[in-house]
Amino acid sequence: MERTISFAQSGSFARRARSPGRRSRTPVGRPGSVDRQLDFRLDDRMVDFVVGQEMVFITPMWGERTSRIGPVGFLRVPSRRLIAWPESGSHPVISGPVRLLLLDLLAERTGLHVKGKASVGPYRPLQVCGPAPLPAAGPQPECWVQVRVDEAWFADQGPVARP
Repeated sequence: MERTISFAQSGSFARRARSPGRRSRTPVGRPGSVDRQLDFRLDDRMVDFVVGQEMVFITPMWGERTSRIGPVGFLRVPSRRLIAWPESGSHPVISGPVRLLLLDLLAERTGLHVKGKASVGPYRPLQVCGPAPLPAAGPQPECWVQVRVDEAWFADQGPVARP
């Protein structure tokens, strides 16, 4: 049985038909949002995109916006619902609701938006999707920041203009 909620009843989101084991929402009522799909898990394209990035922009609900930079693969994907990266500071300021933005303006010319909840865990080896990167020179990480993915979507609203 398909459950549909109209725009007026639920704000800017309406439920679509669900296939077994998959939950997704499609925004309605906004220009340019026809092809945008929100996922509660990272799909294969998203996992490959995340592990190939060298930088992530982080916007916590409380606190200041920041970014993290590292070698390709410093962002880890232990599961389809989790993104993690090592922190070398003893007291990371990132916890609670958070938004991540990963941009690739050269190869794929798109961005990945992730909404979720961040938490801090002890530093220990993680089982990850894909190969683990080589350890980088520099300060030894002291903890992992882990973001549980609540929503993720690509910003495929159109091509980025070339200079």
